[in-house]
Amino acid sequence: MYLVHARLRAPDRTFLPPDAAQLFLGCALDGEGLEHVSAHGDAEGGPVVGFYLTAPSLAVAERAASAVCRRALLAHPSLAGVDAVSFSAALVPQHWNALLRSDGRDMQMQDPSSENLFHPF
Repeated sequence: MYLVHARLRAPDRTFLPPDAAQLFLGCALDGEGLEHVSAHGDAEGGPVVGFYLTAPSLAVAERAASAVCRRALLAHPSLAGVDAVSFSAALVPQHWNALLRSDGRDMQMQDPSSENLFHPF
C-alpha cells in the first residue's frame, strides 16, 4: 500500500470542507486501488489530502491519486478554486523501522521539536 500526498492550494487560504475526505473517496473508479482518504485542510503550507492506495508500483499509485484528486476538484462545487500543486509519496517511518529491526538494526525517528534531538517520538 502506498500513501500519496496531494498538496493543494486553496483560494484565500480557505480550508477544505468537513466532508472533503468523502468527496475525494467518492471520485475513485474501480481498479484505481483507492482504499482510504484523509484530508487536512489546515495543514501548514496549505491543504493536504492523503490517498492510501494499493498499486503494483509507486508510479501507478501517484497517477491514480492524481486522477482521483483532479476528478474531485472538478466535480464538487465546495472544492471550486482549489488547485493541485503536487503529488508525492509519503515516507512512513514505522515501515522502514520494522524492516531494519527484522535485520537486527534499529533506527528510531528523532523528535526535532524537543530540545533533546535524541529523544524518540
